[in-house]
Amino acid sequence: MRVWRGRNLISKKIEMKLLQNVLVYDVVAFSCYIWNITQTIEVLHKIKALNPNTKILLGGPEVSYEYEDIIALDCVDYIILGEGETAFEEFLEFYPNPELVSSLVWKNGAEVKTNKMAPMFDLKRFENSMPYRFDNPEELGNKVLYIETSRGCPYKCEFCLASLDNKVRYLPNDSIKATLLYMMQHGKVVKFLDRTFNIKKDFTIDIFKFILENYRPGNVFQFEITADILHPDIIKFIHEYVPDNLFRFEIGIQTVNQKANLEVSRKQSFEKTTSIIKQLDYKVEMHLDLIVGMALDYWEDIKYSIEEVFKLFAPEMQLGFLKFLKGTPVRHKAEQYGFKYDPNPPYQIIESNYLSKEQLHQIVELEHALEIYWNGKKATNTLRYVTHHYSIFRIFIRFRSLFWNAERFS
Repeated sequence: MRVWRGRNLISKKIEMKLLQNVLVYDVVAFSCYIWNITQTIEVLHKIKALNPNTKILLGGPEVSYEYEDIIALDCVDYIILGEGETAFEEFLEFYPNPELVSSLVWKNGAEVKTNKMAPMFDLKRFENSMPYRFDNPEELGNKVLYIETSRGCPYKCEFCLASLDNKVRYLPNDSIKATLLYMMQHGKVVKFLDRTFNIKKDFTIDIFKFILENYRPGNVFQFEITADILHPDIIKFIHEYVPDNLFRFEIGIQTVNQKANLEVSRKQSFEKTTSIIKQLDYKVEMHLDLIVGMALDYWEDIKYSIEEVFKLFAPEMQLGFLKFLKGTPVRHKAEQYGFKYDPNPPYQIIESNYLSKEQLHQIVELEHALEIYWNGKKATNTLRYVTHHYSIFRIFIRFRSLFWNAERFS
């Protein structure tokens, strides 16, 4: 059996290569996410048009939940639900006998069958694995390199798919370090994808020490952390040993409104988060995130969150808009809160009982202004001054309105 497995993103180059050679493959497999599902389905139709006998296997978060419409497509034959390692291995072993494959949704004539789920994958099997072994080492320096040391998240934020797996599991430590060393030797920017990197104090400090022992000039390391639980020993270690701006911390504040936080099963102390940021911002570059559109977060609440977080003057501040990802509790509760969202990926909020379409449009314009002037480093001193004397929220809305009109009539 010949199997072609697609990467995360369907580029035109990959699409052309695939379609030119589609006749030689028995099965073509794709990993599906919100950012590639639309393009992937377009390619699937083309594959089936060229060779109806080629079987299509899909996996990934975008098809692991609410998959009924996807498996109903004529161009889709199989879907792997959830973690794919065990099921994909079984698929390769047992094909063309889908009834023997765990976690598989498949068609038996007009009937759709769902096999029993595979047991949780043992991450110890990643021992001696090297994710970048198929990449050209000379090209890695021009890319952001991603590494994941664990799976799962201890929190239950209802807008996040990670909340569905509350058992945090770690990859083998030796394998993590071998991969990390290879990335440091051949790349520059290394981003850790762990949902909360600082859950375990000793593990966090151990990885920090390994980085300090092996990093090269030009390396930068980004971590997603939960600031209000950052252990004092980690803070002390950073103060004493970590060079300035070697680390970047991405901190998801999401909202300052505690009622909105609790409504999505999220607990966070903004006061503690602020304290940690101020203790470390001279050593660590900060990237702060907010989410617009959560239940109980009204216009004035969002205004307050944006103004309070902006006062921290992080080099990057990102405004995201609530998305209703398949499988997440917030999607299942949409009707309860009057949420309306785009039915197409990435399923972004349109309006709710708390924000009108017009209010969301204004905040979208504000986000453009934030990107242009603050994150784009075009007026940082002016904006710092404005923050101390006026409402930065209203100034950003006004900036973007003026900018939009200038573009419109230029």
